[in-house]
Amino acid sequence: MGNEVNSLIVPWTAFCFLILLVIIYLQMRFSEAPFIKKNLKKYLILRNLESVYKPYLSQYFSFYNSLLEKDKLLFEKRVQKFIDIKTFIPRGRIKEISPEMKATIAGCAIQLTFGYPDVYFRHFWRILVYPDSYYSVITRKFHKGEVNPGGIIALSWKSFKDGFANPSDGHNLGFHEMAHALRLTCIVENEEYDFYDRETMSAFELEAHNETAKIKFSKDHKSVFSNYNVANVDEFFSIAVECFFEKPLEFKDYNPKLFTLLSVILKIDPTIICKPKESRNLAS
Repeated sequence: MGNEVNSLIVPWTAFCFLILLVIIYLQMRFSEAPFIKKNLKKYLILRNLESVYKPYLSQYFSFYNSLLEKDKLLFEKRVQKFIDIKTFIPRGRIKEISPEMKATIAGCAIQLTFGYPDVYFRHFWRILVYPDSYYSVITRKFHKGEVNPGGIIALSWKSFKDGFANPSDGHNLGFHEMAHALRLTCIVENEEYDFYDRETMSAFELEAHNETAKIKFSKDHKSVFSNYNVANVDEFFSIAVECFFEKPLEFKDYNPKLFTLLSVILKIDPTIICKPKESRNLAS
């Protein structure tokens, strides 16, 4: 009798699990409740990118276009997951978040974290998109972008798109704000806390202090970062990330040590990715 009961438990358990998966899928497919979408899709396996988003990856991201096919597929699936687990909120004259907005914002986050397959900035689950620069009642200033430790990323859509107008000038609001999010993710306690190597980041910060001193106090020093407002080390990190992706060869030639440290932190090297496909490997 006991053996007969045991023989029924296994298929019955499998059947219940299958029914649960079907219920989860139907809830995700047809429910409009952000809470359900956010919390159910958060833990699912990667799924293929929806076709409505893919053209924007090719249009905006040379990094994505340079990847091997298997890495392109991973990039696409990670973009889809980022879109799935975030709540995108229109502000001001923007009445609806477009597929272009979702794909490009997600693409910036995934490019920055491509060396960390499990990192999605989960602490920052709300993304506010304004039409242009917006006024913050907290800082009492106008902003183009902002990362709030409370879990919000805010972006000016105009400034965001302007960042892609010249892909080699070292200015990109998307990369800049996602770099702030990366730093805060490793500082604010959350489920992705402390994922990069702190010793390497400390070495980067030391070199960053040296670089900012050169910019501020040496009038004759020509830096790859000279045309930026380098206010502090946190700001310098975001600026360095912009240059790292938009003019990596110039950055590497100017300060190989700083470039290498950032490459180790992000676990990626854009100068390798841009080489012919048959002669390169991604950083591990």
